Amino acid sequence: MKSTYSNRSSRTSVDSVMTPMIDVVFLLLIFFLTASSFQKLEKTLPSAVASAPDQKSKGTDSNPQLDSPTTDLSDVVVEIQLPSGNAAAQTVRYVVNSEPVDSYQTLEARLKAILKVRLDVPIVIDPADRVPSGEAIRVYDMVRLNGATAVFLVAR
Repeated sequence: MKSTYSNRSSRTSVDSVMTPMIDVVFLLLIFFLTASSFQKLEKTLPSAVASAPDQKSKGTDSNPQLDSPTTDLSDVVVEIQLPSGNAAAQTVRYVVNSEPVDSYQTLEARLKAILKVRLDVPIVIDPADRVPSGEAIRVYDMVRLNGATAVFLVAR
């Protein structure tokens, strides 16, 4: 049985009044389903990275074991620095979470050990102002080739 209401000029069924509203609701539902993304949200740069670290590493071992990284896996910050002094003989230095790294090979081994534990750990590459962009790209490529899925480059 159809429900009707009376209007002075004409009689209209409730079904015909509801049909345009249902059409609009379905169109909105389809729009929001197609416009939304079901991918994992991109991680944002942690605010702690922008500030100076509070404490330096207190370990006395200059060569930490690479098989069991002691770094916090919430994020890994790789700083690329140039030592101050003679500009002609400058070689880059690497610092991982405030711990200096001896060489590029040691940096690669440490990051491989971290990526063995978790591939989606955010790795933030932070080159100093005068570091050549080729060196930052070299580190970025190395991290991506080792399987990291969340790699960020700090831009100033």
